[in-house]
Amino acid sequence: MTDTLVRTGTVYVARSAAVTGAPPRPAPRPHRRGRHHISPVRVAAPWIALAVALVLWLVSLPGLRDAPVSQYGLIAAGPATYPAALLAVLIAFVLAVRFRSTGAAVTATVGLVGVERLTTSLVTEVPPYSWTYKHIGVADYIQDHGSLARGVDIYSGWPGLFAVTAHFSEITGLSPITVAHWFTTGVHLAIVGLVIVAARSWGLERLPAVTAAFLVEATNWVAQDYFAPQAVAFILMLGFFAVAGRFRSRPSPLSVGVAMALFAGIVVTHQLTPYWVMLATGLLIVTRRLRPWWILFPMSALAGIWLLLNWEMASHFLFFSADPISNAKSNIPTLGVLGQQVTSLVIRSLSVSYLMLAGVCAVVGRRRGTPILAPCILAFSPILILGGQNYGGEAIFRVFLYSLLGCALLVATPLTEALQARLVRAGAMVIVLAWLAGASAQGYYGGWSANLMTRQQVEFADKLLTTVPLPSYVTVAAPVWPERVNGRYAEFARFKRDYDSPMIYSANLVGSNFDTEASYATFMKLIAGRTGGHNYLIISDQMRVYDWYFGILPPRALDNLERRMRRDPRWTVVHEDQKVVVFRAREFTPRRNLVHWP
Repeated sequence: MTDTLVRTGTVYVARSAAVTGAPPRPAPRPHRRGRHHISPVRVAAPWIALAVALVLWLVSLPGLRDAPVSQYGLIAAGPATYPAALLAVLIAFVLAVRFRSTGAAVTATVGLVGVERLTTSLVTEVPPYSWTYKHIGVADYIQDHGSLARGVDIYSGWPGLFAVTAHFSEITGLSPITVAHWFTTGVHLAIVGLVIVAARSWGLERLPAVTAAFLVEATNWVAQDYFAPQAVAFILMLGFFAVAGRFRSRPSPLSVGVAMALFAGIVVTHQLTPYWVMLATGLLIVTRRLRPWWILFPMSALAGIWLLLNWEMASHFLFFSADPISNAKSNIPTLGVLGQQVTSLVIRSLSVSYLMLAGVCAVVGRRRGTPILAPCILAFSPILILGGQNYGGEAIFRVFLYSLLGCALLVATPLTEALQARLVRAGAMVIVLAWLAGASAQGYYGGWSANLMTRQQVEFADKLLTTVPLPSYVTVAAPVWPERVNGRYAEFARFKRDYDSPMIYSANLVGSNFDTEASYATFMKLIAGRTGGHNYLIISDQMRVYDWYFGILPPRALDNLERRMRRDPRWTVVHEDQKVVVFRAREFTPRRNLVHWP
């Protein structure tokens, strides 16, 4: 229409000039929407902030690698340049949004992935979190045997991640540990891309869609980004809702097929995620926010059949409970040190405040006439999980993780508008965003010292599991240890499913200081009951840090236990270095030595 008017005006001006003899005036240029004159300083500002963030981050890495043990985590223990780098990335994003630079906003979001997530891989020798190694062992077993260890553990029933990793390692020659070490960064880059696509699918403009991705990254403290089925299921979930947003009004056979393929990937990868996806999909269908209505039937059939096929193993790990208060409790019931309590308070406050912010944005959007029902379903329906499942004490973490997409869809547009508004309003939103990002970073890195693994520790755990004779109990005195680090774990698990269960949990000795004969007698009673195989017990320095941090044992408890075991003739030391000591119970030791360490 504008071009037509311009062309008509040009003809009119030319004709008028021909009649009057005056020289023709130049026709007016067509108006281009969205083009605003921005000074070079404004264009450069976010990029300058990103450059500063990059320099600060690179300078921080050596200090982060050598950070001392701290109850307040990596941000407190590392150099001050690291939180400064995080702040610089935040400033870069704010400037990019304020000056409407989508490219700079995307770069700042990717920069946040680098500064906050890639850091873990760069400053560690091996993947953190002891529970990562249970997953590595499953992938290693599949790679070695070309099949699943059926009946050994629940992972064999949901092998999506492990089977793909084993195949990838076979093709590339990269070990599962190497894949796991760099896994987190890939997960977050995928999250950024899929959130942007999902936000666009559900109606957000380009810049608010990038804001949504930044919000998901800046508030995701849950740390379900390590080498685990949940990380892959979360990515597939984002892909499912991105595709679902595309066909919510005009579904095509291709889009429905892609959505079902993504859902099938979720079903074979993770136990809980497909059921929340079905719940959210059902609510979207009932409220007429998603089509076709019949898609829920093949989804239910697929999830139900897969569960039935694996029911024998899954039935041992179901945690149904109709008590939402109990379901909301975490899987670590003990009271940790002050730093752990502070971090816990911070992430609880963050979770509540972010959900409240999403609720406020939903109310504002409703008053403006913005469609908010679908994002509300995605944001708040995960809370329904607490009505019937505690997921081994991890349900509360999944609630916040699953709500991230919906909350971002609700908050992104108001946040973008606020950052582009007058300075007072924009400044207030910067403070809110800084709180969300800072609290999330503290939640993400607060337990850093407790969850670190070292290459020496992992290599020894691998060697121990490889050389210990069968049948044996290979038990840690207390959490935490890289258990089940290779595929041989399956042979031990076939002998006894909980062959490596932490001793203090099995003997109900949480909180014991082992400074009395009674507590040690309880400990030894459990050992005496472990018949049919050799008994090995591991004590490491990392256990001391972990159990101190989470309040599982008093600070000197493992020292007291180790002294008693050294004096007890029923135990012999079979390995000792600066970080780890391994005992073997004499009464189960054959005449010849079965294990030899150099």
